Amino acid sequence: MRKVYKNILVAVDGSEQAENALKEAVETTKRNDGHLVILTTVDTAPMLADAHASNYIAETSKNYLNSIILQAELEFPEGFDYETVKLEDNPKTAIVKYAEDNDIDLIMIGATGKGRIERALIGSTTAFVVNNAPCNVMVVK
Repeated sequence: MRKVYKNILVAVDGSEQAENALKEAVETTKRNDGHLVILTTVDTAPMLADAHASNYIAETSKNYLNSIILQAELEFPEGFDYETVKLEDNPKTAIVKYAEDNDIDLIMIGATGKGRIERALIGSTTAFVVNNAPCNVMVVK
């Protein structure tokens, strides 16, 4: 690795590949003595017509993603420098915008996520991030 990454973002969505990306991000952050941002997004836009459904899905997703993060925190070494960020927005644009606004050096993301139907209809979040990110992107399988 030629570049030192001090400000790393990992996007998690509960998929197996995102879990692998999180593990890789933790190791990369430790090697570089960096700071890790664990980003989760919940996209409620498709359900705007039904506020009750939108709130229910947003809350259920947040609880699920919180449990993923809590599990990961159990494996972090003492003094590990990280923070969690939860956004309600389109994951594609949220990841890229967060990286732009926060001087992220490296984004780590799973090769595929949970949204297989969305990916088939409008394209992969990972592909969007790779093509639009302001920094290097590591895709983890």
